[in-house]
Amino acid sequence: MCGICGFVNLNGRPAEREILNRMNRAMAHRGPDGSGALISGPAAIAMRRLAIIDVDGGRQPISTEDEAAHIVFNGEIYNSPDLSEALRAAGHVFRTHSDTESILHQYEEDGPDCVRKLRGMFAFAILSTRGSERSAIPELFVARDRVGIKPLFYYSSSTLFAFSSEIVSLLQHPSIPREIDEPSLRQYLATGVPASPGTLLRGVKQLLPGHWLRLSERGLVIQRYWMLPGVSGSRASLAETTLQVRSLLENSVYEHLLSDVPVGAFLSGGIDSSTVVALMSRASGGPVPTFSIRFQEQGYDESPFSRLVADRYSTDHHEFVVRNEGFDIDILQAMITHHGQPTADTSAVPTFMVSRLARQFVKVVLSGDGGDECFGGYTHFGWAQDIDRLYAVPRPVRGAGAVLLRRLAHSKLLSQAGALRQGLNSLDVALADRSQVPLEVLRLNDGAAIDAILTPEWCREHDDRPTCLETFLSDLPPGDPVRQSQEFAFRYVLPDAYLAKVDRMSMASALEVRVPFLDHRLVEFCLSLPGHVHWRHGKGKNLLRRAAADLLPPEIFAHRKQGFGIPLHRWANDEYFELAEELLGAESVRRRGVFRPQAVKELLDRAQGRTPSGNALESTYRLSHRLFMLVGFEMWCRLLIDNLVDSPSCTARWESQVDEESSVG
Repeated sequence: MCGICGFVNLNGRPAEREILNRMNRAMAHRGPDGSGALISGPAAIAMRRLAIIDVDGGRQPISTEDEAAHIVFNGEIYNSPDLSEALRAAGHVFRTHSDTESILHQYEEDGPDCVRKLRGMFAFAILSTRGSERSAIPELFVARDRVGIKPLFYYSSSTLFAFSSEIVSLLQHPSIPREIDEPSLRQYLATGVPASPGTLLRGVKQLLPGHWLRLSERGLVIQRYWMLPGVSGSRASLAETTLQVRSLLENSVYEHLLSDVPVGAFLSGGIDSSTVVALMSRASGGPVPTFSIRFQEQGYDESPFSRLVADRYSTDHHEFVVRNEGFDIDILQAMITHHGQPTADTSAVPTFMVSRLARQFVKVVLSGDGGDECFGGYTHFGWAQDIDRLYAVPRPVRGAGAVLLRRLAHSKLLSQAGALRQGLNSLDVALADRSQVPLEVLRLNDGAAIDAILTPEWCREHDDRPTCLETFLSDLPPGDPVRQSQEFAFRYVLPDAYLAKVDRMSMASALEVRVPFLDHRLVEFCLSLPGHVHWRHGKGKNLLRRAAADLLPPEIFAHRKQGFGIPLHRWANDEYFELAEELLGAESVRRRGVFRPQAVKELLDRAQGRTPSGNALESTYRLSHRLFMLVGFEMWCRLLIDNLVDSPSCTARWESQVDEESSVG
C-alpha cells in the first residue's frame, strides 16, 4: 500500500527532480516506511511506501532484469503467489517476494492485458525505457483496479502529463492550474460528490475504474478493460445461489488476509462488517483485532451490536467513544485537504477517527464496504423497485399524477418547503423517466435550488455543459430497477464517494483498508442476478442474510440499518458557526464570485436560528448539511485554489475528543 506519482515532459525537457520530490513529499502520510524515485530523461516516477508484503525487500521502484521497465504500485494483489509461481516457471527472475514485482513481469508477458489476471486493488504505473534512445517520449502505462478501490488522478496538456494518488500531490507541479471546473461544481451542489472522470479542478481528471491508459510519442490512449456484467439467465435455485455466494465470500476473505503484518477489521455492528469479522475469525489462527467507534447521541450508536459479534468470536475488540464536545475545525481541514475535493459526506469524520485509532494497533484492516452495493442493501433500491411498479399504472393516469406533482412542487404553498418540494420533484422526474431514479434518490439540491444560490453570471456561463452524471445515466442498462441502481452505485457512488472517503481518510493515518466484498468475482456474480433475488418483501440483502445466517447473532439481522455519519446538527457549536461566518461572509462570497451573497446569508441565518426558516419541513438536520456543503467548498477553495497550504497537515487536536472506553475479548 503506497502513494504513487510521476510526470512526463512532453516537450522533451529533462524531468525536474525537485518537482518530483515535492509531489512525493505531499503523500508522505500514505507511505511513512520509505520512498523511491526514478528519472529517465523527460519522465519521472516516485512512490511512498507502507510496507505490508515483503517488508524488508519490496522497495520501489522495481525494475525488470534488463532495467528496461520500472514500476510504482499502490495496492495489493491477492493472487500474486500464484502469478509469481507461473511467471518463474516461464523463466522470469524475481528479486523480491513482493506482489509489485509480479505485476511487472506479468506486463512483460501480456502487455496491457496483464490487468485481466490481477485480483485485488491497484493503481500502478510502468515506465518503459527500452528504445528511449529512438524516442523523445518514453512509454508510460497506467492502470486502475476494476471497481476503483485505489485512486489515480492525472493532468494532461500539450506539454505535460502528470499523475498521482492524491490531488494535493498532483498540484505540487507548478504547471497545473488551480481553477474550478464548472460542471463539477453544479454536480457537487446537486449530490455532494463530483463524478469521475472529472474533478472540481479544471483539467484534473480521474482514470475511471476498470480502465488503463498508455502514453507514448503517438499520444494518449485510454481503454476500458472490465465492465459490470449483465443479468444472466441462470436457472440455479436460491439454495444453490446462496451456497455459491458463501463460497465466494469465504475465498475472498481468506485471500484478503495475505500479509506479512497483522490484519484487523472495522466492526460497526451491521451485517456487512460483522460477516467479514466472522469469516476472518474462522480463517485466522488467533483473535482478530476489531475496531469500533461510538457516538454518544441516540441513533448513532451501534456498539451493542458490534459487541455481540466481538463476544461471539472472542475478538481483540477496541471500542472508542466520541464525546459530544462540538465540531473540531482541524478535522474538517484535514478531511478536505486529504480528499483534495470538498465532500458533503459527514461519514468521512468517523472514518478518519477510527482509522487513526486502529493504526495504533495494526497497519491493515478489512472492512464491510461494498456489501450494500453487491447485495442491494440501500433502501433507495427498494424505492426504485416501487417506482418501477408504478409504470404498470396506465400511462394517462400516471401522466395526470405527474402533472399534479409538478404543480404542487412549484406552487406558492411549497415555495419554501425545500424537503417536500424536492421529494415531489424527484417523484415527478421518476414518473417521467425511470432512468433518472438512481440519481433522484441521491439528490441533495434540485436545479432550482442550485440556480437560486449560484450567481446569475455563473448560471449563464456554465450551466449548459453536460456533467459526467448525465453521461452515466444515459448509459445505464434498461430494465431491472434494482440492478440499474446497483450499476449506478458501482459506477458513481461507490468509487467517487464511499471508496474515495475510505482511501483518503485511512491513508491519512497510513492505514490500509481492504474490501473483501469488492473482489471482482463476487461482484460479477452478485450483479449477474436479478434484483428480486437481493430485494425481497421490502427488505434488502436477502441473499447475504441467507449466506451469513449461521455466522451472526439474530439481533444483527433484526436491527434497523444505520449510517456512519455524525450528528452534525448537534455538533454545530459556536466555533463552527464562527468559521462559517468567516468563510461565507458577504465580502468573502462576493470575492469568490460563485454564490449569491444574499442567498448564503439567508442560509447562515436559518441554520443558526436567527431567522425562522419559514418552513417546518426544513429541519435543523437538513439546514446543517446544506451549510456544511458550502463551508467545505469555500475551505477547499482557500486550501487548494488559493494555495494557502501546499501539503497536507493533520493536527492531533481531535484526539482530545476520543477516548478508549473498553477492550473486549
